[in-house]
Amino acid sequence: MTSNNGQLEYLQTLPDLLQTAIDTLRLTHLAGKQAVNIFTTTHAMTWQEEISHPAVGFKAHLIRLIGNLCYKNKENQDKVSIYLFLAKLTYE
Repeated sequence: MTSNNGQLEYLQTLPDLLQTAIDTLRLTHLAGKQAVNIFTTTHAMTWQEEISHPAVGFKAHLIRLIGNLCYKNKENQDKVSIYLFLAKLTYE
């Protein structure tokens, strides 16, 4: 994300960034499961198609962003834990 600790700490304190990243990840995952669309998993892509496909790596980058926002930040780690717990209760 950034090698500048000051920038990382600033991003970690943005109130809605973590929640938006988590919600976007959840919604893209659900969208890919519901119908055939840009986020649907496919195993028939060629290497060239994969490079030009706009969704390739999108979820991975969201996961990386969430991880960076939680790096050495107990408050954000707790938020993610609570969110995952609530999501598990919702989908069971």
